[in-house]
Amino acid sequence: MRKKTSAEPPALRPWQPATPACPRHPPADEAAWNAFLAFLKKSGSRVTAARRIVFDDVMSRHDHFRADDLAADLTKGADRVSRGTVYRTLSLMVRGGFVRAVRDGDLHSHYEHVYGHGPHEHMVCERCGAFVEFQAPEISRAIEIRCREKSFTERLHRLTVFGLCKRCAGKQ
Repeated sequence: MRKKTSAEPPALRPWQPATPACPRHPPADEAAWNAFLAFLKKSGSRVTAARRIVFDDVMSRHDHFRADDLAADLTKGADRVSRGTVYRTLSLMVRGGFVRAVRDGDLHSHYEHVYGHGPHEHMVCERCGAFVEFQAPEISRAIEIRCREKSFTERLHRLTVFGLCKRCAGKQ
């Protein structure tokens, strides 16, 4: 048996992708990954390299994506992951508060990562499907007040406004 020297790279843990610097799946912020690891362990879920690939891809996105599109992206190429793993990991990320689902006008779920991001709401164009994010601290404050008045413990709130974006409204 060969003796390990300090010049050799450390052995990968099962949840580390084989190519941590892969441009297709840039590694997520380590604090976010560590928080997700803690969530997985607490919930009794397995920690795998495939889940790390899904997590890194989701956390590197800055759009509102559909689960089918994410699965299509991740089920091909060298770091491919099964569709089932994509859907199960996405579901765990929603349960853990790392990702949130936003429904469009057709009631399709779109996802966005929210870990480390402040509260915001959405406007969805009913013609082109564009998502427009906005912050409304006054709305959040009103919800807090109403919850307190009604002795209601809020877990989360969502506000989605449907209508036409500036570009589509100009085409009428």
